[in-house]
Amino acid sequence: MIGLSPLPERTPLQATVTGVLERGDYVVEKIHFQSVPGAYVIGNLYRPAQVSGRLPAVLYLCGHSKGKVNPPYQANPRWFGQHGYVALVLDPIQLGESQGLHHGTYREGRWDWPSRGYTPVGTEVWNAMRALDYLETRDDVDSERMGATGLSGGGVVSWCLGAADERVKVVVPVCQTGSTEHVVVDRATDGHCDCAFWINYYRWCWPDLGALIAPRALLIASGTEDVLWRPYAFRDVAHRIRHQYAALDASSQFDLVEDLAPHGYTPKLRQAIFTWFNTHLKGDATPVEDDVTEFVEPEENLLVFGGTLPQDDQMRRIDTLLVKRAALPEVTDADQWHAYQEAALARLRELTFRYVPRDCTPRPRDVRHDGSEQSGTRFATHEFDTADGLTLRIKTMRPQDAAWPTPTVAYAIQPDARSTFAGGSSSRPAIGPPSATAGVEVRNTGVTSVGPGYLWTLRRVYPLLGQTLPERQVYDLLAGIALLRRDAVTGPVAVFGQGDTAPLAVYAAILDPNIREVILADLPESHEDPLTPEFLGILRVGDLPHNLALLYPRPITFVGTMPAAYQWTRQVYEKLGAADRIRVIPNARQWQPQ
Repeated sequence: MIGLSPLPERTPLQATVTGVLERGDYVVEKIHFQSVPGAYVIGNLYRPAQVSGRLPAVLYLCGHSKGKVNPPYQANPRWFGQHGYVALVLDPIQLGESQGLHHGTYREGRWDWPSRGYTPVGTEVWNAMRALDYLETRDDVDSERMGATGLSGGGVVSWCLGAADERVKVVVPVCQTGSTEHVVVDRATDGHCDCAFWINYYRWCWPDLGALIAPRALLIASGTEDVLWRPYAFRDVAHRIRHQYAALDASSQFDLVEDLAPHGYTPKLRQAIFTWFNTHLKGDATPVEDDVTEFVEPEENLLVFGGTLPQDDQMRRIDTLLVKRAALPEVTDADQWHAYQEAALARLRELTFRYVPRDCTPRPRDVRHDGSEQSGTRFATHEFDTADGLTLRIKTMRPQDAAWPTPTVAYAIQPDARSTFAGGSSSRPAIGPPSATAGVEVRNTGVTSVGPGYLWTLRRVYPLLGQTLPERQVYDLLAGIALLRRDAVTGPVAVFGQGDTAPLAVYAAILDPNIREVILADLPESHEDPLTPEFLGILRVGDLPHNLALLYPRPITFVGTMPAAYQWTRQVYEKLGAADRIRVIPNARQWQPQ
């Protein structure tokens, strides 16, 4: 869910110390290493000036400010370095001296990230895992006594690192604990960038991470006035995790500390954190009474690269490098391709369309006959309820004298459609007799349009539920088709899509083997394009041209032109002896069923 399956290769770290600051009772080493070749991770390492033997180590993970040079983020690892620990503090990507991008869907419109299965917390966790690799190489570190902590964005990295890497013996997330329900219902997602969440294919919540950390030492530190993480949520999470630890007879290994404070540290929180580390990494449970010092090291002293960043830093494109992409399928013969189809469809149902049922038949609410025209065309509206509580409509248009059952072309209403009056209005393809058409008002069209005041939130919230808005629209389209099939007048069903709705048609047909044909206009060429509708982890299975080929041997019709990327799809059909089942027609009016 954080994009690290399978784990990237543990390539040489190329760890380099670019300078050392002598500060009396402690020393600061300025360090960089490469988590993948050419991708730089930057940090400062604090240690006692005099080291005897191997010391416990703390990995400190920063939130979103200026990184390691920010005064609060200097102060915490400095305390550890002054009190017998080796403490390494890392710059998060996009901040400090680290390059790359955190604010994908948050600010940059990077809707390809969900399709890639990419979240920057995956990069942060991998960087942290490689930091642990580095700490293990040091003569002054006891690799059996390593812990992790961090505030805000560093808190969620602490959670995920602790769950993913058992070398972390103590985990202390600070002001970054809550529930999926809380961030969705309260729209707290609006205050978080992409690194706050995993790609939630399996609908996990923070207690699930806690269960992976248990029975290792876990302390949750929170502020009750934190606008991002409310007490009702973090207390409930703590309550659930406490039960897990009790079941493992490890109650002393878990606790919650909170203070009447906003998002950030307080002396009470810090002293509890320091005591927790001393207890579980040093075996000393004496309450810590001192706090961090007010000294602030000038920023320029802590810079690892001295103000000149590497020009070829691969961290700039880590979002395209980290997550394992699907290999291009090899096409040899029909048997091999059928095996690939079966495996790819199973993978799509496991990840991307996990919450689309195999039987999408909805509960019907109403059917209204909406009159007819002198040409003999009849109109109707069908209403139905989706499994997740929406009431949607289908606008049908049927030739009055067409034989029953009537071939039907179903399509999703366009997101910007002003009206669906009289059979679908402008969204309706110009398909004539003898076929009928059925426009499904998928969510965020018609009466369920949410508008710009909530659309951004909706698109960012759905992945926390294991879904996306386009994935839900595919479900809506399938539900509408299932309802139409209950009517004796409905014959073989084809699906049509144009522009944004074209991928909906593709995936509806992939999931419903009884859809006879797919008709596509202006189909986007790749899920790598941020403007293409997003589907969770779809690129881990295949890109649009590869997934479209999963329809073999069913017919595919392109309206207008066939985009260049789909020459690959055509070649698959040709190799399998079905070249005539892919065609290009000038306009939808000329379409007839194959």
